[in-house]
Amino acid sequence: MSETKTKKKLFKGERTASTIVICVCLAAFLLLIIFDITPAVTAILAALAATATFEVTRAVGTKSKILFTLACTVSLFTVLAEGFSLALPSGAVLLCIYALVLMCLMVFFNKEIKFVHCATAFFSSIALPFAFLCFLRLNNIADWFSGYTHHEGTYFVGLGFACSWFTDSFAYLVGRKFGKHKMAPVISPKKSIEGAIGGVVFAAALNVLLLYLFTLGCRNLYDYSFMGESNMKFLYIIPISMVLSFISMMGDLAASVIKRNFGIKDYSQLLPGHGGIMDRFDSCVFVLPTLYCILKLIAEYTA
Repeated sequence: MSETKTKKKLFKGERTASTIVICVCLAAFLLLIIFDITPAVTAILAALAATATFEVTRAVGTKSKILFTLACTVSLFTVLAEGFSLALPSGAVLLCIYALVLMCLMVFFNKEIKFVHCATAFFSSIALPFAFLCFLRLNNIADWFSGYTHHEGTYFVGLGFACSWFTDSFAYLVGRKFGKHKMAPVISPKKSIEGAIGGVVFAAALNVLLLYLFTLGCRNLYDYSFMGESNMKFLYIIPISMVLSFISMMGDLAASVIKRNFGIKDYSQLLPGHGGIMDRFDSCVFVLPTLYCILKLIAEYTA
């Protein structure tokens, strides 16, 4: 057996093993959500946010352990602070202090810490935790906006991930079969316009089916009329799904741009064959905040 074939076989074996581990972890995480074990969910999301921050900060060539530690700590604490309802000073004050600390680090360690490193650390340690916090806010949407219930919050979390993964999967399958026109040949040569359209259409269709099954399950298991009195309506699902599918693809491409700009294949090797947390959740960190904003607008304008 040639060396190339051996490497491919090892890669497939690693990817399969990682896929099994990911599925088991997702199943366990789903149980935590179903049984509403919020402290454990918060801790896991905080760890994911910190890991994603580390990966993005390292992607731009950061070497400073001080900067890594600061960015990851801020990311971790941001999720924990909201998840556990910690009393903190004004967010604007904390952001100013954080920016000043980063500026001082850039001055005192100017040979090691460049502006691009500080800018990336600041952005990733603020934006990425917010994306993971949107997971918590969607799951607990009844606490944030009137007109929604806890069951709907669980559904919205599933909708966000479904839009990301359905779009990605079917864009790949349709593009592989029918793709002729490249969507972003420089950034991601394998993505096609036909695949993108297929991903959006199939994701919308499957999300309608997902909503129907969720509604049926609530009726049979909880004797509860899902979305009976909610601000959310069946009519909204298709346009929302299409918007989220588009955002999902843009998020995936944006993450690819960063990797190409800095000459890396994956953000990390945390999940052999899959890459790092950002490689798996790149589209989700765009989709979840978008869905949260859409639901907020619906709640405000239908109140």
